[in-house]
Amino acid sequence: MFFTRLFNRKKWDKFRKDLTQGIIGNMLSIPSGSFLMGSNNGELDERPVHNVLIDSFYMGEYEITQKEWYEVMETKPWENLKYAKAGDNYPVVNVSWYDVKDFIERLSDLTRKIFRLPTEAEWEYACRAGSSSKFFHGSFKYGLSNYAWYYDNAFKKDEMYGHEKGKKIPNKWGLYDMLGNVYEWCSDWYVNDYYNKSPINNPKGPRYGSHKVIRGGDWSRTDYFLRVSSRRYYSPHNKDSFIGFRIVMDIESNDEN
Repeated sequence: MFFTRLFNRKKWDKFRKDLTQGIIGNMLSIPSGSFLMGSNNGELDERPVHNVLIDSFYMGEYEITQKEWYEVMETKPWENLKYAKAGDNYPVVNVSWYDVKDFIERLSDLTRKIFRLPTEAEWEYACRAGSSSKFFHGSFKYGLSNYAWYYDNAFKKDEMYGHEKGKKIPNKWGLYDMLGNVYEWCSDWYVNDYYNKSPINNPKGPRYGSHKVIRGGDWSRTDYFLRVSSRRYYSPHNKDSFIGFRIVMDIESNDEN
């Protein structure tokens, strides 16, 4: 399977170096800080607005692409999907939360770095990029098409798939497609009233649950679902053409080795 093509140490070292440079090169430093998480004007599970402190970390500039997935897993889960487009720079889709867990474990072994999914709090903090408005660019829908693929500029135009990375304007911290394109898996279990008991420092979500948090909206959703505070959930066993992911890495992981 995976190691059959890596038949000597020289090729193995080059593969590991190229993979590491490719992934690490797209990781952006997210500064530590505090923010107000949630919304008192949204769904019940977005309430109450509460203060959260986040330690610094690295986050992928882009959602994980099909090329990156194939280099690590040697599978093409997006093939033969009606609502997916194939290509190196398109986001990987049709992967369950457990599939993503396997990818991250294998990527960490290959690169000797420790990757993971973002917590829900880290995701919202990074998406806001210092903003406190409904969308990271402002409080109104106007201009959203400059930053996101969603119902108005994708689904309505029969472009019913995740689009290539880097085609829209990033947020102020340089992160692309945080809103729209494809939903992104988070590490947290979903509980609708978690915000009532969430700790202040680096909350990691409930210990147990039946569904995992997904964030950001996708190419088929209206602007309501692209609000930064919007929370959705999905079974960790399920997969679909509108869900992908991006990865994060703790600061100390990149400082070692």
